[in-house]
Amino acid sequence: MSFTSTLFQLPMTGLPFMQMFVSMAELALLGALLMFFRPLLAGIARALVLVVRPRPTKEELAARRKLRAQGS
Repeated sequence: MSFTSTLFQLPMTGLPFMQMFVSMAELALLGALLMFFRPLLAGIARALVLVVRPRPTKEELAARRKLRAQGS
């Protein structure tokens, strides 16, 4: 054996084909489910954002507009 083949020798611990196939199928199924429920997940994310940072009321928006108009 040469020095380079000894240096770059890799252990033969490959995954069995069936386990790799099942893992790829599971990932594909997860991706398909995420794409199918994407509108629902986007709505849930928007609702969570509104819980953390609620929209200003109409009165607050009017007051902000009034302050901007006075400053100009």
